[in-house]
Amino acid sequence: MFFYNGIMRDPISIFFAIVIFIVFVPIFIYSKGYTSEYIGKYSIKYNFILTVLFVISMLCVVFAGDSITFLVFWEVMSAISFFIVIYEHNNKENIKSGIMYFIMTHISGLFLMVMFAFIYKYTGSTSFQEIYKLSHSFNESQKYIIFILALCGFGAKAGIVPLHGWLPKAHPSAPSNGSALMSGLMLKVALYGLIRVTFTLIGMVPLKLTLLIVILGAITAIYSVLNAIMQKDIKRFLAYSSAENIGIILSALGLSLVFYNFNLVSFASLTLTAALFHILNHAIFKSLLFASAGSVLFATGTKNMNELGGLYKKMRFAAICAFIGTAAISAIPPLNGFASEILIFKCFIIGTTSIEGTWTALIIIACGLLITLTSGVTLYASIKSFGITYLGTERSEKALKAYKIPLSMNIGLGLLASMCILLGVFSPYVINLISKVSKSILNTNVPLINSEVNNEIMIVASILLFTIVIITLISKVLNKKTTLTIKETWGCGFNNLKPYMQYSGDGFSQPLAKIFGKIVGYSKEVKISCSIHLRDRSLDNIEKYIYVPTVGLVHYIAAYVTKIHFGKIQAYVAYIFISLIVTVLLVNMFV
Repeated sequence: MFFYNGIMRDPISIFFAIVIFIVFVPIFIYSKGYTSEYIGKYSIKYNFILTVLFVISMLCVVFAGDSITFLVFWEVMSAISFFIVIYEHNNKENIKSGIMYFIMTHISGLFLMVMFAFIYKYTGSTSFQEIYKLSHSFNESQKYIIFILALCGFGAKAGIVPLHGWLPKAHPSAPSNGSALMSGLMLKVALYGLIRVTFTLIGMVPLKLTLLIVILGAITAIYSVLNAIMQKDIKRFLAYSSAENIGIILSALGLSLVFYNFNLVSFASLTLTAALFHILNHAIFKSLLFASAGSVLFATGTKNMNELGGLYKKMRFAAICAFIGTAAISAIPPLNGFASEILIFKCFIIGTTSIEGTWTALIIIACGLLITLTSGVTLYASIKSFGITYLGTERSEKALKAYKIPLSMNIGLGLLASMCILLGVFSPYVINLISKVSKSILNTNVPLINSEVNNEIMIVASILLFTIVIITLISKVLNKKTTLTIKETWGCGFNNLKPYMQYSGDGFSQPLAKIFGKIVGYSKEVKISCSIHLRDRSLDNIEKYIYVPTVGLVHYIAAYVTKIHFGKIQAYVAYIFISLIVTVLLVNMFV
Protein backbone atom coordinates (compact mmCIF):
# COMPACT_ATOMS: atom_id res chain seq x y z
CA MET A 1 0.00 0.00 0.00
CA PHE A 2 1.67 3.23 -1.19
CA PHE A 3 1.15 6.14 1.17
CA TYR A 4 2.51 9.69 1.03
CA ASN A 5 1.69 12.61 3.35
CA GLY A 6 -1.80 11.28 4.07
CA ILE A 7 -2.53 10.59 0.39
CA MET A 8 -3.15 7.12 -0.99
CA ARG A 9 -0.98 6.46 -4.05
CA ASP A 10 -1.47 2.74 -4.46
CA PRO A 11 -2.57 1.21 -7.81
CA ILE A 12 -6.26 0.99 -6.86
CA SER A 13 -6.47 4.73 -6.11
CA ILE A 14 -4.59 5.57 -9.29
CA PHE A 15 -6.81 3.22 -11.33
CA PHE A 16 -10.02 4.90 -10.14
CA ALA A 17 -8.49 8.35 -10.63
CA ILE A 18 -7.72 7.41 -14.27
CA VAL A 19 -11.32 6.20 -14.73
CA ILE A 20 -12.60 9.51 -13.37
CA PHE A 21 -10.30 11.54 -15.64
CA ILE A 22 -10.97 9.72 -18.93
CA VAL A 23 -14.75 10.03 -18.45
CA PHE A 24 -14.67 13.61 -17.19
CA VAL A 25 -12.82 15.05 -20.21
CA PRO A 26 -15.38 14.01 -22.89
CA ILE A 27 -18.32 14.89 -20.64
CA PHE A 28 -16.83 18.32 -19.91
CA ILE A 29 -16.52 18.96 -23.67
CA TYR A 30 -20.05 17.65 -24.17
CA SER A 31 -21.34 19.95 -21.40
CA LYS A 32 -20.31 23.09 -23.30
CA GLY A 33 -22.97 22.46 -25.93
CA TYR A 34 -25.51 20.73 -23.72
CA THR A 35 -25.74 23.56 -21.17
CA SER A 36 -26.68 26.04 -23.90
CA GLU A 37 -30.18 24.61 -23.47
CA TYR A 38 -30.34 26.33 -20.07
CA ILE A 39 -29.45 29.84 -21.26
CA GLY A 40 -32.02 32.22 -19.81
CA LYS A 41 -33.43 29.51 -17.50
CA TYR A 42 -30.64 28.50 -15.13
CA SER A 43 -27.06 29.57 -14.45
CA ILE A 44 -24.55 27.97 -16.83
CA LYS A 45 -21.60 28.92 -14.61
CA TYR A 46 -23.29 27.22 -11.67
CA ASN A 47 -23.59 24.02 -13.70
CA PHE A 48 -19.89 24.05 -14.63
CA ILE A 49 -18.83 24.86 -11.07
CA LEU A 50 -20.89 21.95 -9.73
CA THR A 51 -19.44 19.63 -12.39
CA VAL A 52 -15.81 20.54 -11.63
CA LEU A 53 -16.29 20.42 -7.84
CA PHE A 54 -18.08 17.07 -8.16
CA VAL A 55 -15.13 15.54 -10.02
CA ILE A 56 -12.60 17.05 -7.59
CA SER A 57 -14.53 15.65 -4.62
CA MET A 58 -14.52 12.16 -6.18
CA LEU A 59 -10.76 12.37 -6.76
CA CYS A 60 -10.29 13.44 -3.14
CA VAL A 61 -12.32 10.40 -1.98
CA VAL A 62 -10.17 7.91 -3.92
CA PHE A 63 -6.94 9.55 -2.75
CA ALA A 64 -8.02 9.93 0.91
CA GLY A 65 -5.55 8.21 3.23
CA ASP A 66 -7.59 8.12 6.42
CA SER A 67 -11.20 7.64 7.45
CA ILE A 68 -11.78 11.27 8.52
CA THR A 69 -10.61 12.70 5.18
CA PHE A 70 -12.55 10.00 3.35
CA LEU A 71 -15.80 10.83 5.16
CA VAL A 72 -15.38 14.59 4.74
CA PHE A 73 -14.98 14.36 0.96
CA TRP A 74 -17.63 11.62 0.77
CA GLU A 75 -20.10 14.09 2.27
CA VAL A 76 -18.86 16.87 -0.03
CA MET A 77 -19.38 14.55 -3.01
CA SER A 78 -22.88 13.68 -1.77
CA ALA A 79 -23.84 17.31 -1.19
CA ILE A 80 -22.65 18.46 -4.62
CA SER A 81 -24.43 15.59 -6.37
CA PHE A 82 -27.61 16.59 -4.51
CA PHE A 83 -27.37 20.10 -6.00
CA ILE A 84 -26.78 18.55 -9.43
CA VAL A 85 -29.99 16.51 -9.07
CA ILE A 86 -32.05 19.61 -8.20
CA TYR A 87 -30.32 21.87 -10.75
CA GLU A 88 -33.59 22.25 -12.68
CA HIS A 89 -35.31 23.37 -9.49
CA ASN A 90 -38.38 24.83 -11.15
CA ASN A 91 -39.63 21.28 -11.66
CA LYS A 92 -41.25 20.05 -8.42
CA GLU A 93 -40.59 16.39 -9.31
CA ASN A 94 -36.87 17.15 -9.40
CA ILE A 95 -37.06 18.57 -5.88
CA LYS A 96 -38.84 15.42 -4.65
CA SER A 97 -36.23 13.23 -6.31
CA GLY A 98 -33.48 15.35 -4.80
CA ILE A 99 -34.91 15.02 -1.30
CA MET A 100 -35.11 11.23 -1.65
CA TYR A 101 -31.54 11.13 -2.90
CA PHE A 102 -30.45 13.43 -0.06
CA ILE A 103 -31.99 11.08 2.51
CA MET A 104 -30.51 7.93 0.95
CA THR A 105 -27.05 9.40 0.56
CA HIS A 106 -27.00 10.47 4.21
CA ILE A 107 -28.19 7.05 5.32
CA SER A 108 -25.18 5.79 3.36
CA GLY A 109 -22.94 8.29 5.15
CA LEU A 110 -24.35 7.28 8.55
CA PHE A 111 -23.50 3.61 7.95
CA LEU A 112 -19.98 4.58 6.90
CA MET A 113 -19.47 6.78 9.96
CA VAL A 114 -20.50 3.92 12.24
CA MET A 115 -18.28 1.51 10.27
CA PHE A 116 -15.20 3.70 10.63
CA ALA A 117 -16.06 4.25 14.31
CA PHE A 118 -15.95 0.48 14.85
CA ILE A 119 -12.68 0.23 12.90
CA TYR A 120 -11.22 2.96 15.12
CA LYS A 121 -12.45 1.10 18.20
CA TYR A 122 -10.76 -2.12 17.05
CA THR A 123 -7.48 -0.59 15.80
CA GLY A 124 -7.15 2.78 17.53
CA SER A 125 -6.29 4.42 14.20
CA THR A 126 -7.97 6.30 11.37
CA SER A 127 -5.04 5.87 8.95
CA PHE A 128 -5.69 3.33 6.18
CA GLN A 129 -2.03 2.35 6.28
CA GLU A 130 -2.15 1.57 10.00
CA ILE A 131 -5.50 -0.23 9.69
CA TYR A 132 -4.05 -2.35 6.87
CA LYS A 133 -1.11 -3.35 9.08
CA LEU A 134 -3.51 -4.32 11.91
CA SER A 135 -6.07 -6.08 9.69
CA HIS A 136 -4.83 -9.52 10.79
CA SER A 137 -5.98 -8.74 14.34
CA PHE A 138 -9.71 -8.58 13.42
CA ASN A 139 -11.70 -11.55 14.70
CA GLU A 140 -14.60 -13.00 12.72
CA SER A 141 -17.36 -11.15 14.59
CA GLN A 142 -15.56 -7.83 14.06
CA LYS A 143 -15.23 -8.57 10.36
CA TYR A 144 -18.97 -9.32 10.18
CA ILE A 145 -19.81 -5.95 11.76
CA ILE A 146 -17.46 -3.96 9.54
CA PHE A 147 -18.51 -5.82 6.39
CA ILE A 148 -22.26 -5.43 6.91
CA LEU A 149 -21.90 -1.71 7.64
CA ALA A 150 -19.66 -1.28 4.57
CA LEU A 151 -22.09 -3.19 2.36
CA CYS A 152 -25.02 -1.03 3.52
CA GLY A 153 -23.08 2.24 3.32
CA PHE A 154 -21.41 1.76 -0.02
CA GLY A 155 -24.32 -0.32 -1.36
CA ALA A 156 -26.78 2.53 -0.82
CA LYS A 157 -24.57 4.84 -2.88
CA ALA A 158 -23.86 2.22 -5.56
CA GLY A 159 -27.54 1.29 -6.03
CA ILE A 160 -27.51 -2.29 -4.78
CA VAL A 161 -30.99 -3.80 -4.34
CA PRO A 162 -32.89 -3.03 -2.11
CA LEU A 163 -31.05 0.28 -1.55
CA HIS A 164 -31.41 1.36 -5.18
CA GLY A 165 -34.63 3.38 -4.82
CA TRP A 166 -32.99 6.78 -5.44
CA LEU A 167 -31.37 5.77 -8.76
CA PRO A 168 -34.44 5.77 -11.06
CA LYS A 169 -35.55 9.08 -9.53
CA ALA A 170 -32.31 11.07 -9.27
CA HIS A 171 -30.79 10.24 -12.66
CA PRO A 172 -33.80 11.35 -14.76
CA SER A 173 -34.00 14.57 -12.72
CA ALA A 174 -30.35 15.60 -13.06
CA PRO A 175 -29.05 17.31 -16.20
CA SER A 176 -27.72 14.68 -18.60
CA ASN A 177 -24.08 15.72 -18.16
CA GLY A 178 -24.60 15.31 -14.41
CA SER A 179 -26.37 11.97 -14.89
CA ALA A 180 -23.41 10.74 -16.96
CA LEU A 181 -20.98 11.61 -14.17
CA MET A 182 -23.19 10.24 -11.40
CA SER A 183 -23.80 6.91 -13.12
CA GLY A 184 -20.45 6.63 -14.84
CA LEU A 185 -18.28 7.76 -11.94
CA MET A 186 -20.02 8.26 -8.59
CA LEU A 187 -21.34 4.69 -8.49
CA LYS A 188 -17.77 3.52 -9.19
CA VAL A 189 -16.43 5.61 -6.30
CA ALA A 190 -18.87 3.70 -4.07
CA LEU A 191 -17.42 0.44 -5.44
CA TYR A 192 -13.94 1.81 -4.76
CA GLY A 193 -14.90 2.26 -1.12
CA LEU A 194 -16.26 -1.29 -0.94
CA ILE A 195 -13.09 -2.71 -2.52
CA ARG A 196 -10.88 -0.63 -0.24
CA VAL A 197 -12.60 -1.92 2.89
CA THR A 198 -13.26 -5.55 1.95
CA PHE A 199 -10.05 -6.32 0.06
CA THR A 200 -7.45 -4.28 1.96
CA LEU A 201 -8.66 -3.01 5.34
CA ILE A 202 -10.28 -6.08 6.96
CA GLY A 203 -8.13 -8.88 5.56
CA MET A 204 -9.66 -12.24 4.71
CA VAL A 205 -13.46 -11.91 4.42
CA PRO A 206 -15.41 -14.93 5.81
CA LEU A 207 -16.79 -17.25 3.11
CA LYS A 208 -20.45 -16.68 4.02
CA LEU A 209 -20.05 -12.95 3.49
CA THR A 210 -18.34 -13.41 0.13
CA LEU A 211 -21.23 -15.59 -1.04
CA LEU A 212 -23.63 -12.91 0.20
CA ILE A 213 -21.94 -10.42 -2.17
CA VAL A 214 -22.27 -12.83 -5.10
CA ILE A 215 -25.97 -13.44 -4.37
CA LEU A 216 -26.78 -9.75 -3.82
CA GLY A 217 -25.01 -8.87 -7.06
CA ALA A 218 -26.95 -11.46 -9.07
CA ILE A 219 -30.29 -10.36 -7.56
CA THR A 220 -29.47 -6.69 -8.21
CA ALA A 221 -28.56 -7.46 -11.82
CA ILE A 222 -31.66 -9.46 -12.78
CA TYR A 223 -34.13 -7.35 -10.79
CA SER A 224 -32.79 -4.09 -12.23
CA VAL A 225 -32.74 -5.19 -15.85
CA LEU A 226 -36.32 -6.49 -15.61
CA ASN A 227 -37.38 -3.09 -14.29
CA ALA A 228 -35.38 -1.38 -17.04
CA ILE A 229 -37.23 -3.16 -19.85
CA MET A 230 -40.57 -1.74 -18.62
CA GLN A 231 -39.50 1.91 -18.66
CA LYS A 232 -40.62 4.58 -21.16
CA ASP A 233 -38.28 7.32 -19.93
CA ILE A 234 -34.83 6.84 -21.52
CA LYS A 235 -32.93 8.12 -18.50
CA ARG A 236 -34.99 6.08 -16.06
CA PHE A 237 -34.25 3.06 -18.25
CA LEU A 238 -30.52 3.85 -18.07
CA ALA A 239 -30.71 4.33 -14.28
CA TYR A 240 -32.02 0.79 -13.80
CA SER A 241 -29.44 -0.41 -16.31
CA SER A 242 -26.73 1.17 -14.15
CA ALA A 243 -27.92 -0.81 -11.14
CA GLU A 244 -27.88 -3.95 -13.30
CA ASN A 245 -24.22 -3.46 -14.21
CA ILE A 246 -23.34 -2.66 -10.60
CA GLY A 247 -24.88 -6.04 -9.75
CA ILE A 248 -22.68 -7.81 -12.30
CA ILE A 249 -19.56 -6.09 -10.95
CA LEU A 250 -20.58 -6.86 -7.36
CA SER A 251 -21.00 -10.56 -8.17
CA ALA A 252 -17.55 -10.62 -9.77
CA LEU A 253 -16.01 -8.95 -6.71
CA GLY A 254 -17.72 -11.48 -4.45
CA LEU A 255 -16.52 -14.36 -6.62
CA SER A 256 -12.96 -13.06 -6.39
CA LEU A 257 -13.23 -13.14 -2.58
CA VAL A 258 -14.65 -16.68 -2.77
CA PHE A 259 -11.62 -17.82 -4.79
CA TYR A 260 -9.33 -16.08 -2.30
CA ASN A 261 -10.99 -17.94 0.57
CA PHE A 262 -10.18 -21.23 -1.18
CA ASN A 263 -6.59 -20.07 -1.73
CA LEU A 264 -7.13 -20.01 -5.52
CA VAL A 265 -5.13 -16.80 -5.81
CA SER A 266 -4.64 -16.89 -9.59
CA PHE A 267 -8.41 -17.23 -10.16
CA ALA A 268 -9.10 -14.53 -7.56
CA SER A 269 -6.74 -12.19 -9.41
CA LEU A 270 -8.35 -12.98 -12.78
CA THR A 271 -11.88 -12.37 -11.41
CA LEU A 272 -10.89 -9.12 -9.71
CA THR A 273 -9.26 -8.01 -12.98
CA ALA A 274 -12.53 -8.78 -14.80
CA ALA A 275 -14.51 -6.75 -12.23
CA LEU A 276 -12.14 -3.76 -12.47
CA PHE A 277 -12.19 -3.95 -16.28
CA HIS A 278 -15.99 -3.89 -16.26
CA ILE A 279 -15.89 -0.92 -13.86
CA LEU A 280 -13.81 0.95 -16.45
CA ASN A 281 -15.97 -0.18 -19.37
CA HIS A 282 -19.27 0.60 -17.67
CA ALA A 283 -18.03 4.06 -16.72
CA ILE A 284 -17.39 4.75 -20.40
CA PHE A 285 -20.38 3.21 -22.17
CA LYS A 286 -22.90 4.32 -19.55
CA SER A 287 -21.60 7.88 -19.70
CA LEU A 288 -21.93 7.63 -23.49
CA LEU A 289 -25.53 6.41 -23.22
CA PHE A 290 -26.55 9.11 -20.74
CA ALA A 291 -24.91 11.72 -22.98
CA SER A 292 -26.81 10.22 -25.94
CA ALA A 293 -30.06 10.47 -23.97
CA GLY A 294 -29.16 14.10 -23.26
CA SER A 295 -28.68 14.68 -26.98
CA VAL A 296 -32.15 13.28 -27.65
CA LEU A 297 -33.62 15.47 -24.91
CA PHE A 298 -31.76 18.52 -26.28
CA ALA A 299 -32.98 17.87 -29.84
CA THR A 300 -36.60 16.96 -29.09
CA GLY A 301 -37.44 18.18 -25.58
CA THR A 302 -38.68 14.75 -24.45
CA LYS A 303 -37.29 11.60 -22.79
CA ASN A 304 -40.38 9.50 -23.54
CA MET A 305 -39.51 6.75 -26.03
CA ASN A 306 -43.13 6.59 -27.20
CA GLU A 307 -42.82 10.15 -28.51
CA LEU A 308 -39.59 9.53 -30.40
CA GLY A 309 -38.48 7.60 -33.49
CA GLY A 310 -36.83 8.47 -36.78
CA LEU A 311 -34.00 10.39 -35.12
CA TYR A 312 -31.30 8.49 -37.03
CA LYS A 313 -32.12 10.57 -40.11
CA LYS A 314 -31.89 13.85 -38.18
CA MET A 315 -28.87 13.28 -35.88
CA ARG A 316 -26.91 10.54 -37.63
CA PHE A 317 -23.55 10.92 -35.89
CA ALA A 318 -25.15 10.99 -32.43
CA ALA A 319 -27.24 7.95 -33.40
CA ILE A 320 -24.13 6.03 -34.50
CA CYS A 321 -22.45 6.83 -31.17
CA ALA A 322 -25.59 5.75 -29.32
CA PHE A 323 -25.56 2.51 -31.31
CA ILE A 324 -21.95 1.85 -30.30
CA GLY A 325 -22.87 2.43 -26.64
CA THR A 326 -25.93 0.19 -27.01
CA ALA A 327 -23.85 -2.58 -28.59
CA ALA A 328 -21.22 -2.22 -25.86
CA ILE A 329 -23.72 -2.52 -23.00
CA SER A 330 -25.26 -5.51 -24.81
CA ALA A 331 -21.83 -7.24 -24.84
CA ILE A 332 -21.57 -7.35 -28.64
CA PRO A 333 -18.03 -8.16 -29.87
CA PRO A 334 -15.56 -6.63 -30.38
CA LEU A 335 -16.60 -3.77 -28.07
CA ASN A 336 -15.44 -3.22 -24.50
CA GLY A 337 -18.61 -4.49 -22.84
CA PHE A 338 -18.14 -7.88 -24.48
CA ALA A 339 -14.47 -8.06 -23.44
CA SER A 340 -15.17 -7.64 -19.73
CA GLU A 341 -18.45 -9.57 -19.53
CA ILE A 342 -17.04 -12.62 -21.33
CA LEU A 343 -14.17 -12.60 -18.84
CA ILE A 344 -16.63 -12.47 -15.93
CA PHE A 345 -18.61 -15.38 -17.42
CA LYS A 346 -15.39 -17.37 -17.81
CA CYS A 347 -14.62 -16.77 -14.11
CA PHE A 348 -18.04 -18.14 -13.12
CA ILE A 349 -17.42 -21.22 -15.27
CA ILE A 350 -14.05 -21.68 -13.56
CA GLY A 351 -15.79 -21.34 -10.19
CA THR A 352 -18.17 -24.22 -10.90
CA THR A 353 -15.28 -26.60 -11.59
CA SER A 354 -12.56 -25.38 -9.23
CA ILE A 355 -14.30 -24.77 -5.90
CA GLU A 356 -14.78 -27.57 -3.40
CA GLY A 357 -18.03 -27.64 -1.47
CA THR A 358 -21.40 -28.54 -2.93
CA TRP A 359 -23.38 -25.57 -1.61
CA THR A 360 -20.76 -23.03 -2.61
CA ALA A 361 -20.58 -24.46 -6.13
CA LEU A 362 -24.39 -24.52 -6.43
CA ILE A 363 -24.64 -20.88 -5.35
CA ILE A 364 -22.02 -19.87 -7.92
CA ILE A 365 -23.81 -21.87 -10.66
CA ALA A 366 -27.18 -20.29 -9.77
CA CYS A 367 -25.77 -16.76 -9.68
CA GLY A 368 -23.86 -17.36 -12.91
CA LEU A 369 -27.08 -18.45 -14.62
CA LEU A 370 -28.91 -15.35 -13.32
CA ILE A 371 -26.18 -13.10 -14.69
CA THR A 372 -26.31 -14.93 -18.02
CA LEU A 373 -30.09 -14.38 -18.12
CA THR A 374 -29.46 -10.74 -17.24
CA SER A 375 -27.15 -10.39 -20.23
CA GLY A 376 -29.85 -11.75 -22.55
CA VAL A 377 -32.54 -9.42 -21.18
CA THR A 378 -30.09 -6.51 -21.45
CA LEU A 379 -29.74 -7.17 -25.18
CA TYR A 380 -33.54 -7.22 -25.53
CA ALA A 381 -33.90 -4.00 -23.52
CA SER A 382 -31.14 -2.25 -25.45
CA ILE A 383 -32.77 -3.10 -28.78
CA LYS A 384 -35.94 -1.52 -27.46
CA SER A 385 -34.15 1.61 -26.27
CA PHE A 386 -32.21 2.23 -29.48
CA GLY A 387 -34.82 0.98 -31.94
CA ILE A 388 -37.79 2.89 -30.53
CA THR A 389 -35.75 6.08 -30.10
CA TYR A 390 -33.79 6.29 -33.34
CA LEU A 391 -35.43 4.01 -35.92
CA GLY A 392 -38.85 3.91 -37.61
CA THR A 393 -40.82 7.07 -38.25
CA GLU A 394 -41.40 10.03 -35.95
CA ARG A 395 -44.09 9.31 -33.38
CA SER A 396 -44.76 12.91 -32.39
CA GLU A 397 -44.33 16.51 -33.47
CA LYS A 398 -41.36 16.80 -31.09
CA ALA A 399 -39.44 14.11 -32.95
CA LEU A 400 -40.49 15.54 -36.30
CA LYS A 401 -39.04 18.95 -35.41
CA ALA A 402 -35.83 17.69 -33.77
CA TYR A 403 -33.09 20.33 -33.49
CA LYS A 404 -29.47 19.92 -34.54
CA ILE A 405 -27.17 19.36 -31.57
CA PRO A 406 -23.98 21.47 -31.10
CA LEU A 407 -20.58 20.28 -32.32
CA SER A 408 -19.14 19.98 -28.78
CA MET A 409 -21.81 17.43 -27.89
CA ASN A 410 -20.87 15.33 -30.92
CA ILE A 411 -17.18 15.57 -29.98
CA GLY A 412 -17.91 14.31 -26.47
CA LEU A 413 -20.02 11.47 -27.84
CA GLY A 414 -17.38 10.59 -30.42
CA LEU A 415 -14.59 10.39 -27.83
CA LEU A 416 -16.58 8.06 -25.58
CA ALA A 417 -17.67 5.89 -28.54
CA SER A 418 -14.05 5.63 -29.70
CA MET A 419 -13.00 4.43 -26.26
CA CYS A 420 -15.69 1.73 -26.37
CA ILE A 421 -14.13 0.42 -29.57
CA LEU A 422 -10.47 0.77 -28.55
CA LEU A 423 -10.89 -0.83 -25.13
CA GLY A 424 -12.64 -3.76 -26.78
CA VAL A 425 -10.25 -4.30 -29.68
CA PHE A 426 -7.13 -3.90 -27.53
CA SER A 427 -8.63 -5.52 -24.42
CA PRO A 428 -5.79 -8.08 -23.97
CA TYR A 429 -3.33 -5.23 -23.36
CA VAL A 430 -5.77 -3.40 -21.07
CA ILE A 431 -6.42 -6.59 -19.08
CA ASN A 432 -2.70 -7.09 -18.56
CA LEU A 433 -2.36 -3.55 -17.22
CA ILE A 434 -5.38 -3.89 -14.91
CA SER A 435 -4.04 -7.23 -13.64
CA LYS A 436 -1.20 -5.30 -12.01
CA VAL A 437 -3.80 -3.43 -9.95
CA SER A 438 -5.45 -6.73 -8.97
CA LYS A 439 -2.12 -8.25 -7.91
CA SER A 440 -1.40 -5.18 -5.79
CA ILE A 441 -4.80 -5.42 -4.07
CA LEU A 442 -4.41 -9.15 -3.38
CA ASN A 443 -0.72 -8.70 -2.55
CA THR A 444 0.37 -11.48 -4.90
CA ASN A 445 2.78 -11.98 -7.80
CA VAL A 446 0.94 -14.94 -9.32
CA PRO A 447 0.90 -14.50 -13.12
CA LEU A 448 -2.47 -13.80 -14.74
CA ILE A 449 -4.10 -16.77 -16.43
CA ASN A 450 -4.00 -16.29 -20.21
CA SER A 451 -7.47 -15.68 -21.59
CA GLU A 452 -7.80 -17.18 -25.07
CA VAL A 453 -11.26 -15.60 -25.54
CA ASN A 454 -9.89 -12.10 -25.07
CA ASN A 455 -6.92 -12.76 -27.36
CA GLU A 456 -9.42 -13.77 -30.02
CA ILE A 457 -11.11 -10.37 -29.79
CA MET A 458 -8.29 -8.72 -31.73
CA ILE A 459 -8.52 -11.41 -34.42
CA VAL A 460 -12.32 -11.06 -34.68
CA ALA A 461 -12.02 -7.27 -34.81
CA SER A 462 -9.40 -7.45 -37.58
CA ILE A 463 -11.55 -9.84 -39.64
CA LEU A 464 -14.63 -7.65 -39.08
CA LEU A 465 -12.79 -4.48 -40.09
CA PHE A 466 -11.30 -6.17 -43.17
CA THR A 467 -14.74 -7.49 -44.19
CA ILE A 468 -16.34 -4.05 -43.83
CA VAL A 469 -13.61 -2.42 -45.94
CA ILE A 470 -13.91 -5.07 -48.70
CA ILE A 471 -17.74 -4.86 -48.78
CA THR A 472 -17.59 -1.05 -48.88
CA LEU A 473 -15.10 -1.03 -51.76
CA ILE A 474 -17.04 -3.64 -53.75
CA SER A 475 -20.34 -1.81 -53.25
CA LYS A 476 -18.81 1.48 -54.43
CA VAL A 477 -17.44 -0.17 -57.54
CA LEU A 478 -20.77 -1.85 -58.35
CA ASN A 479 -22.78 1.30 -57.61
CA LYS A 480 -20.87 3.23 -60.27
CA LYS A 481 -22.28 0.92 -62.95
CA THR A 482 -25.89 0.97 -61.70
CA THR A 483 -28.58 3.59 -61.32
CA LEU A 484 -30.32 3.52 -57.96
CA THR A 485 -34.03 4.28 -57.65
CA ILE A 486 -35.63 4.70 -54.23
CA LYS A 487 -39.28 3.76 -53.80
CA GLU A 488 -41.64 3.18 -50.88
CA THR A 489 -41.33 -0.09 -49.01
CA TRP A 490 -44.00 -2.57 -50.01
CA GLY A 491 -46.65 -2.65 -47.28
CA CYS A 492 -48.86 -5.54 -48.40
CA GLY A 493 -50.94 -3.18 -50.51
CA PHE A 494 -51.42 -0.70 -47.64
CA ASN A 495 -48.85 2.08 -47.75
CA ASN A 496 -50.71 4.80 -45.86
CA LEU A 497 -48.79 4.02 -42.65
CA LYS A 498 -49.30 6.05 -39.51
CA PRO A 499 -46.73 6.54 -36.71
CA TYR A 500 -48.93 4.70 -34.20
CA MET A 501 -48.96 1.61 -36.43
CA GLN A 502 -45.33 0.83 -35.59
CA TYR A 503 -44.02 -0.73 -32.41
CA SER A 504 -44.11 1.47 -29.32
CA GLY A 505 -41.85 1.04 -26.31
CA ASP A 506 -44.76 -0.40 -24.33
CA GLY A 507 -45.62 -2.87 -27.09
CA PHE A 508 -42.02 -4.04 -27.37
CA SER A 509 -41.98 -4.82 -23.62
CA GLN A 510 -45.18 -6.88 -23.66
CA PRO A 511 -43.66 -10.39 -24.06
CA LEU A 512 -41.51 -9.94 -20.95
CA ALA A 513 -44.24 -8.02 -19.15
CA LYS A 514 -46.51 -11.08 -19.39
CA ILE A 515 -43.82 -13.30 -17.83
CA PHE A 516 -42.16 -11.02 -15.28
CA GLY A 517 -44.85 -8.34 -14.81
CA LYS A 518 -45.64 -9.25 -11.20
CA ILE A 519 -41.97 -9.16 -10.20
CA VAL A 520 -41.51 -5.58 -11.41
CA GLY A 521 -44.94 -4.25 -10.43
CA TYR A 522 -46.28 -3.96 -13.97
CA SER A 523 -49.98 -3.18 -14.31
CA LYS A 524 -52.36 -2.36 -17.16
CA GLU A 525 -55.65 -0.45 -17.16
CA VAL A 526 -58.18 -0.63 -19.99
CA LYS A 527 -61.06 1.89 -20.21
CA ILE A 528 -63.75 1.51 -22.83
CA SER A 529 -66.00 4.44 -23.68
CA CYS A 530 -66.39 5.85 -27.20
CA SER A 531 -62.93 4.45 -27.81
CA ILE A 532 -60.52 2.12 -26.04
CA HIS A 533 -57.98 3.74 -23.71
CA LEU A 534 -55.05 1.62 -22.63
CA ARG A 535 -52.74 2.72 -19.83
CA ASP A 536 -49.87 0.71 -18.38
CA ARG A 537 -47.34 1.53 -15.70
CA SER A 538 -44.55 -0.06 -13.74
CA LEU A 539 -44.07 0.65 -10.04
CA ASP A 540 -40.96 -0.82 -8.44
CA ASN A 541 -42.17 -3.47 -5.98
CA ILE A 542 -39.40 -2.66 -3.51
CA GLU A 543 -40.46 0.97 -3.54
CA LYS A 544 -44.10 -0.08 -3.15
CA TYR A 545 -43.63 -2.59 -0.31
CA ILE A 546 -40.58 -1.17 1.52
CA TYR A 547 -40.02 2.53 0.78
CA VAL A 548 -43.64 3.74 0.80
CA PRO A 549 -44.57 1.97 4.08
CA THR A 550 -41.34 3.22 5.67
CA VAL A 551 -42.13 6.81 4.70
CA GLY A 552 -45.65 6.32 6.07
CA LEU A 553 -44.22 5.06 9.36
CA VAL A 554 -41.89 8.07 9.60
CA HIS A 555 -44.81 10.43 8.99
CA TYR A 556 -46.80 8.62 11.68
CA ILE A 557 -43.97 8.94 14.22
CA ALA A 558 -43.34 12.54 13.23
CA ALA A 559 -46.98 13.38 13.97
CA TYR A 560 -46.40 12.30 17.58
CA VAL A 561 -42.97 13.93 17.86
CA THR A 562 -44.48 17.31 16.98
CA LYS A 563 -46.50 17.11 20.20
CA ILE A 564 -43.36 17.77 22.26
CA HIS A 565 -42.81 21.07 20.44
CA PHE A 566 -44.23 23.40 23.09
CA GLY A 567 -42.62 26.56 21.76
CA LYS A 568 -40.79 27.04 25.09
CA ILE A 569 -37.05 27.72 25.07
CA GLN A 570 -36.59 25.85 28.38
CA ALA A 571 -37.93 22.63 26.84
CA TYR A 572 -35.66 22.91 23.81
CA VAL A 573 -32.60 23.50 26.03
CA ALA A 574 -33.55 20.36 27.96
CA TYR A 575 -33.77 18.38 24.72
CA ILE A 576 -30.31 19.59 23.70
CA PHE A 577 -28.89 18.69 27.13
CA ILE A 578 -30.37 15.17 26.97
CA SER A 579 -29.02 14.72 23.41
CA LEU A 580 -25.53 15.73 24.56
CA ILE A 581 -25.61 13.20 27.38
CA VAL A 582 -26.67 10.42 24.98
CA THR A 583 -23.95 11.46 22.51
CA VAL A 584 -21.24 11.41 25.20
CA LEU A 585 -22.36 7.96 26.34
CA LEU A 586 -22.24 6.65 22.77
CA VAL A 587 -18.79 8.16 22.18
CA ASN A 588 -17.50 6.55 25.37
CA MET A 589 -18.49 3.16 23.96
CA PHE A 590 -15.88 3.60 21.22
CA VAL A 591 -13.05 5.29 23.14
